[in-house]
Amino acid sequence: MDDQAALDPRQFRRVMGLFATGVTVVAAEADGDVRGMTANAVMSVSLDPLLVCVSIDRRAAINTVVERVGGFSLNILREEQEALSPYFAGLWKHPTPPEHRFQPWVGGPRLVGCLAAAGCRVHAILDGGDHRLFLGRVLALHQGEGPLSPLLFFGGRYHRLREPALAPRDPEEVWIPEDVRIFYGD
Repeated sequence: MDDQAALDPRQFRRVMGLFATGVTVVAAEADGDVRGMTANAVMSVSLDPLLVCVSIDRRAAINTVVERVGGFSLNILREEQEALSPYFAGLWKHPTPPEHRFQPWVGGPRLVGCLAAAGCRVHAILDGGDHRLFLGRVLALHQGEGPLSPLLFFGGRYHRLREPALAPRDPEEVWIPEDVRIFYGD
């Protein structure tokens, strides 16, 4: 029996929803029109070169926009920006959109007030089944002012950190390459 045939996509979503993530808005601008999409299937990929990856449904309008313009911004939402997540996911049920503003930026428009952002040029587009994986070469970085309070998503709901995050630690303080041992094979 093929194990894949027995797997249920809804159960897959529930299981993968138990992986806590941040919430981002991917944005691109074409012909003066800014398109945005909520994404939590996002990851950093490489430090040399600086690469990030975002997974975009093939049916999403922003899919073709990002490919055509060749760039995008990845905007990490703050907890007080929760309303932007359902808005950019196409789930907004109110007559007027939540307050937000984009400003021109490297790679794609940056969401004003976001916790942090990366401006990217499309480096590669990979097949990911019903999604496409956009690898973005990071051209610019932004860290917003104020408290470090990211919007989190877990188990189909939004969450917040119990304690405000302290200033990020320098990666050299946390991870010392000389102390890391990687074992391959047996």
